[in-house]
Amino acid sequence: MYDLATLLLVLLFGSPLVIFLFYGTILLFYSRPHPKNAREARSTDILSYEPTVSVVLPTHDEQDVITNRIENLLHLNYPKDKMEIIIVDDSVDSTPKIVEQYMKTNHQIRMIRFDCRMGYSPCLIAGCKAAEGEVVVLAEASSLMDEEAIRYLVSNFVNPNIGVVTGKARVLNPLEGAEKSEVFYLRLYDFARSAESNMDSTIYVRGEAAAIRRSLLVDLKDLENFPGTADTGLAIMARKKGFKAVCDPRVLFFEHAPAFHRERIHQKVTRGANLTKALWAFRSMFLKPEYGKFGMITLPVSFAMLAIVPLLLLVGFFVFVLVTLMNPATYYPIWIVAAFLVAFALVFWRPAVFTAFESEYSLLRALYDIVVLRKSHDKIDKVTSTRRWTSDR
Repeated sequence: MYDLATLLLVLLFGSPLVIFLFYGTILLFYSRPHPKNAREARSTDILSYEPTVSVVLPTHDEQDVITNRIENLLHLNYPKDKMEIIIVDDSVDSTPKIVEQYMKTNHQIRMIRFDCRMGYSPCLIAGCKAAEGEVVVLAEASSLMDEEAIRYLVSNFVNPNIGVVTGKARVLNPLEGAEKSEVFYLRLYDFARSAESNMDSTIYVRGEAAAIRRSLLVDLKDLENFPGTADTGLAIMARKKGFKAVCDPRVLFFEHAPAFHRERIHQKVTRGANLTKALWAFRSMFLKPEYGKFGMITLPVSFAMLAIVPLLLLVGFFVFVLVTLMNPATYYPIWIVAAFLVAFALVFWRPAVFTAFESEYSLLRALYDIVVLRKSHDKIDKVTSTRRWTSDR
């Protein structure tokens, strides 16, 4: 009986460890780009590539930050006659009035206005449909782009195999409470995205600074009923059509991380739920050689880490409690050792511990929302502490 319980515990806790070690080893192998790619990234010739660009900015009740966001876009280092700004708004505050004031003196700004709450993805899709540029750049109201961001984004499209490009976040408040955990998380996140880009293609696209070829947006019917957020959907859709999604470390955007752990968890639940639904929607690509390492490794392993690993750990915890109650003399010492290790980690690696616990808890919450509550996560409730005045960057 106890041997069976021990075997079950090994499987429940060991399987996640094997998954993480397996994928981590692969990512480590691909963490350094091919020398040819590195030379291309440093080339000044590709920075002279200047296609027409449509920046799509969905907004909902962003009156506190929209002025700062528009000013940031207007001062990016890209030809004004080759860039249009499409603001897709469903606000009930003064956001549209502020945008209208800018439209009077800046003819490159257009606004699509909805009278009811549409949600992030419908607004993003509406903006993509209205875009006229050769490249569509995604942006969000609560972040700011580096002045060279668009130039670096579009330079990647010199490579005809690339369909989507995304950038990296820089946290403006890295020394506050929950933000330390976010900074640690972003380091792992950026490492994974860069390695996935070197290996084949990444699924992790940040809508705060990303770009896609408009030629890939001819048919958006699949995204209109897409269960996840459209930015992730665009990346997977591009790979399905034979193009790659890559993370360019030169493309930077700046944002405030949630100030409190409860806000961070709320944010992670939404992102985790949308990403899980997105991967499940494209499950037909799992383990398909025609999609390269993206289909054979990245998609199925990412889904396993999002949806299977948290469940294994949860079941493992309850089995551990049960066998401890049945045979305390055997399992109490293991609890004591585990408690000591957690305490030690909290002293020396607090951000890592918080990141691990918050991530797995958030994913379990996300699975509960998806499976039990059947909840939609498109009409995203904003995290207030991330909406701050950021012009002093």
